[in-house]
Amino acid sequence: MSFIPTFSFELNNTWIFSLIYLIISNGFIFLIPKHNISKFTQVPKIKYINTANYILYYSFFIISMFVPIKNTSFIFILAISIFIIGILLYTTSIFYFAISEYDKPVTEKLYQMSRHPVYLSFLIIGVSISLAGVSFLLLIIIILHFISTYYIAKEEEKQCIEKYGKKYKDYMKKVRMFI
Repeated sequence: MSFIPTFSFELNNTWIFSLIYLIISNGFIFLIPKHNISKFTQVPKIKYINTANYILYYSFFIISMFVPIKNTSFIFILAISIFIIGILLYTTSIFYFAISEYDKPVTEKLYQMSRHPVYLSFLIIGVSISLAGVSFLLLIIIILHFISTYYIAKEEEKQCIEKYGKKYKDYMKKVRMFI
């Protein structure tokens, strides 16, 4: 892995993975019932953390446009396998979040194993893209993004405790934050 990858825009760059993720993640918006869309927009505003989170998120995708895929068979197969796991985790967790009842916390299915499977899925997807390009730079960006996401998740949980009370506190005791 190199810190500064060879930058070039080609068809065989890691942007392909990023594009697949962006198409899937944005495609779900049309499948989500309108009354549940507001749950996605209630991310707490944390001064500087949200800004850093967005900068890291978009930087990751922009840089991935210029990082060539390293087609060493083992690493590439590993990257694709991890990517598929991340996409499956993402789509499944978004699906259960979207169909959940609006006024109740989401605690079923994948949410019985992780309180934030959507955030975990993005970490997995980001790591797989970093592996596909064998890029330390992308890996560092995704780790920094995950750290900022951790603080956002902590604030979301404070809101859930306010909204759902003891039921959510009990859920937090039973289920890990990420894995």
